[in-house]
Parts: sequence; structure tokens; C-alpha cells
Amino acid sequence: MTSAADTRTRALTAPAVTCVTDDDRARIREELVSALAPIVERLPRGEQMVVTLPLLRRAQSDPGSLVVPEEPFAWKPAFVRRSLGLAVVDACATGRFRAPSEAIGPVVAAAVAEWERSGWRTFHWEPWFAGLPGGARAVVEANAVTWATALWSSFDWQSFDRVPRIGGADDQWACPAGRTLRLKGRTELRVPVAAEGEPPDSPASAPEAIVSVSGGGPGAGWADELAYLALVSALRSPSRPVPARVMGLWPDAGTHRTVEIDRQTLGDAAKRVEASVAGLVDSRRSSTPAS
Repeated sequence: MTSAADTRTRALTAPAVTCVTDDDRARIREELVSALAPIVERLPRGEQMVVTLPLLRRAQSDPGSLVVPEEPFAWKPAFVRRSLGLAVVDACATGRFRAPSEAIGPVVAAAVAEWERSGWRTFHWEPWFAGLPGGARAVVEANAVTWATALWSSFDWQSFDRVPRIGGADDQWACPAGRTLRLKGRTELRVPVAAEGEPPDSPASAPEAIVSVSGGGPGAGWADELAYLALVSALRSPSRPVPARVMGLWPDAGTHRTVEIDRQTLGDAAKRVEASVAGLVDSRRSSTPAS
């Protein structure tokens, strides 16, 4: 009997059936710059904007929340679970541990020990974690194990030809405009896939399938949201292939969705960005006192 993890792995690694050419990518970039540049010029002087997937979702579902001042940053378990969870998954994927519950203790201990030895903060939360009492540390670890287990159990890791690229730096693209506007995309896994009709041992320039993990469940705009991650990846570097597909995981809802990336899909994601940025700029302007 085929497991859900096996089915999901096959869907993720299947040969790419769509392709976005370099010319298509260049046209999408030109259209996006032309649309965004005059919009961001309406930002108050000195303002900058960073667009992320959570921000796009809020712009769609709760635009009023965008003008509420953000609380000062303070570490809490929710801010640790992804980075720690990815390190735990990586430790399992590379064969050092069999399950996230086995990996969590050694991974945390190694991170804190490295910070104490060298002062280097691999994850940034090491000093905060080191100062917590035992019970609070257990809460942080439990959050990370839950997150890591959801990702680890979503796939048949033995079926991957190569260990997926886990985590890594966010994709970013800065729009060349008079005000600073950056698009950021965060993904959890990157898996090479072959083009349709090509062997699985495709070259390093082969397209990738990317995976994104989110809380809650997929909303009405889930396809555009997943395509947004491919859009930022495509804009980041004209020399890298555009992702062939994006799979979204919603562990809280026990479901996933996949979108194949083509010219139309990227174009629709760009339109979503344009509309959201326009709304965000208007919100910023309305909440800024007149000088």
C-alpha cells in the first residue's frame, strides 16, 4: 500500500512538465518593475517596504492589520522552531539520527556549545536559549520537534536521489525604484527535478521543486501564494532555472497543494504582488501624519 509520504514524494520529484524561458522571465521582470516603480514612489520619503509571503496573506485577508504598529521583537519558541527544526531535519536527512526526537538534544547542545566556545551565533537564538530555565528549554525543543516531525514525515527521504537542500538563505529581489522595495521568499526544501523526457541524473542547471511549510490551512489564494515563491526565486538570479513546481505543506490541516510553474502562473503571482503593494503603500500613506 502506497503511503501518503510516498505519494507526496513522487509528486514533488516528478519530471517537470512546464518551462519558463529566459525571455519570459525577462518580460515578467520588466512588467513588474514598470508597475511597481510608480507605486512605491508614493511611499513617504525614507520609507522602505519588504514584501514576504505572510505579508501578502495579511494584505488579502486582513488589510487593516497592516497599519497596526509591530511589537518590539522578543524571542519566543515560535521564532525558534523553524531554524532549529530545519537543523534537526538536516541531521536526520544526512543520516546522523533516525528521527527528530533523537536529534533535537544533540543539535541544540552543539549550537549552544559553539556559541559559548567562539561567540558565533549560527541561529542567533543561542544566548537567549542558554539563559532559559530547564522547563522553558523543554518547551522550545518540543515546538521545534513538532515542526521538524511534520516536515520529516511528509516525505519518503530514501526515495530522493540526492539529499534535498534544506533551508538556506531567503530568496530576495530588490526592485530598482526610487524607494526601497524588496521581495523575499522563504522555502524549506529544494529538490532537483529532471525536465520531462530527460534522465533523473540531470545536470546541476536542472530546475528545482521547492517546498514551503505554513501554519493553518490553504486559503483561496494558495496557488498565487506558492507561485510568489517561484517568482522571487526567478527574479533573484537570471542564471538559475525558474523553479518547476512549488509544493505547500500545511501540517496543521494535514494537507498539501502543488502548483506547476509556467509563464501564466508567474504572471498571475506578479499581479498579486502589484495589487498587494499598492494596498500596502496606501495603508502606509494613510497612517503617516501629514508634515
